[in-house]
Amino acid sequence: MSKNFLTEAYKKLRQRLQHEDSYKEEDALNDAFCQLWCSPYNPATTLEGEKLLSVATHRRQISLWREEKRHPHTSLDKVCIALPPPDTDGQETFLQIKTLIERQLTPLQKEILTRHDINDETYKQIAESLGMQEAAIRMQLSRARNIIRETYKKTKR
Repeated sequence: MSKNFLTEAYKKLRQRLQHEDSYKEEDALNDAFCQLWCSPYNPATTLEGEKLLSVATHRRQISLWREEKRHPHTSLDKVCIALPPPDTDGQETFLQIKTLIERQLTPLQKEILTRHDINDETYKQIAESLGMQEAAIRMQLSRARNIIRETYKKTKR
């Protein structure tokens, strides 16, 4: 069974998102694509694939929004991290950001991030040891990185 039309639709929609600065939409698109890839749906045209992927992405965004409302993260608006002076190695700033990450990420996200980025374990190894699918591991890692990225943006201001 070929998923070429779904892949083409994904590329077109992802191309449109690259012009915007929205990581949440990109995460929702990636989640929807993974979900559709594993499903029995096989679009007959790229247009059909776009429609299917758009609806799935929209539904995923709603789910993410609802989840965020149910389980809000602690706001970092009032937290201020100063940049290290040029004569230091940035160790203090690193420790401050590490503390913020410890407060923001879920235990599962911290474990996946540590095992993948620090211990160099593959998605497959992590998925097998945690009893999860690889797509779920990728999604959790993507969300964790999004939180880190947003935290970093706020500290640069």
